[in-house]
Amino acid sequence: MRLPSCHVTIYHSTNRKGGQPMNLDFNSTQSTRYLQVYDYYKNLIVTGRLMPGTKMPSIRRGAMQLGLSRTTIETAYLCLAADGYIISRPQSGYYVTDRTVNPFFKQNTHTKKMTTAHENKILYNFTSNNVDAESFDFSLWRRYIKSTLRQDGRMLTYGEPQGEYELREVVCHYVINKRNAVCRPENIVIGAGCQALLNILCPLIKKRHTVCFHDARFAQGMVIFEDYGFNIEKDKENANVLYMTPSHMTSLGDVMSVEKRLTLLKECAVHDRLILEDDYDNEFRYFSKPIPCLQGLAGGENVVYLSTFSKLLLPSIRLSFMILPDSLLPLYEEKKALYNQTASKSEQLALCQFLRDGHLESQIRKLKRLYSNKAKTLSALLEKTFGSHAEVYMGESVFLVHLKIKCALTSDELCEKAAKNGVLVFPFHKDKKENDGFAHIALSCCEVPVEKFPDAVKRLYEINYSDHCS
Repeated sequence: MRLPSCHVTIYHSTNRKGGQPMNLDFNSTQSTRYLQVYDYYKNLIVTGRLMPGTKMPSIRRGAMQLGLSRTTIETAYLCLAADGYIISRPQSGYYVTDRTVNPFFKQNTHTKKMTTAHENKILYNFTSNNVDAESFDFSLWRRYIKSTLRQDGRMLTYGEPQGEYELREVVCHYVINKRNAVCRPENIVIGAGCQALLNILCPLIKKRHTVCFHDARFAQGMVIFEDYGFNIEKDKENANVLYMTPSHMTSLGDVMSVEKRLTLLKECAVHDRLILEDDYDNEFRYFSKPIPCLQGLAGGENVVYLSTFSKLLLPSIRLSFMILPDSLLPLYEEKKALYNQTASKSEQLALCQFLRDGHLESQIRKLKRLYSNKAKTLSALLEKTFGSHAEVYMGESVFLVHLKIKCALTSDELCEKAAKNGVLVFPFHKDKKENDGFAHIALSCCEVPVEKFPDAVKRLYEINYSDHCS
């Protein structure tokens, strides 16, 4: 039977209004239907029209859009998952994957294809946000987990939907003292990562309809808001929700000044805009102490505060929290019983005692020493190797080093040359200028051991600079 031509509407921009639909033609008889669906979505992913972190249409929605059976769509998705293009998240759906995805930089199509083509040859990955093997005391954490598991009675019950109360008490004390926050344990909600918390928050603020992201690289967050019917606006003047990262305004970790914070709070109060303050990496400052959070400066009102312990401990320990303003608490209390706790109860209790015993502060000091020393070592080596041909900058963030090289190649081209020779780095367009006679790249010092820096920098210089740059 000849199938009618049909199309699925896929919007490629972050704003659904700006996307263009793609046509999927099923008239061909050269392959089975599920393979056509597979090839269609594979092409969208490979060409970058479906970005990493993008949520795929549900099986039911895909079947309705394409006029096919759910079995056909499910089979296509299983094939995509088997080949690593998408991943299934229980009770959430399928999402586009990227094994080299990194929260610091927005990867363009060119970079993704380059990474995929050379991933098997990569010797030194300076794009990774994985932690250094020396950054965490596994034996110490193991003792806390074991101690928690000995509490047999507590392990027989489900966790509190809002998070274990004693952990919320300790977190409350921590953010009041370290971030100048204004809150009570009742304001705090624990979850397994920021995205899980956003899935709780969005229904509470759905009447606001529009959201503006200061950092357009947070694709996963945009997808969540779009799924709840929010419009993504580029201009904050057109939005009544602002997603801000004031402790990390740029990739290099620039911090929003107190003056600008106060101005922002005043403007949002006048125009009734709700601020979502993502305060990740606030502890990692080279040259300054953390500035009081927006939530504290606002007196706890009109700001939802989000932060995580995953970056301070291990990426695999998924423990984050948000502070709801009092105005949202009644609605949250109505819905709280409907939420399942996403964070492990045993890890919550272990973290609670970990914090009480003062280990978090010592862990932060350890991380700052480790990563600042790595960044300084990498910076010094880059300066020595490139000499007058390049400029090296260390940002406020303890992870990243910016290298500005005199080069005829674009930043993307230089990164591709580097990848071919085993060194994976970021193109970095701080001022969005491509034809200024320089290639701009950034290197994260998180994963690569210090002893491997010399060979990596040598490869970057000899292969990418001497052969191709003037």
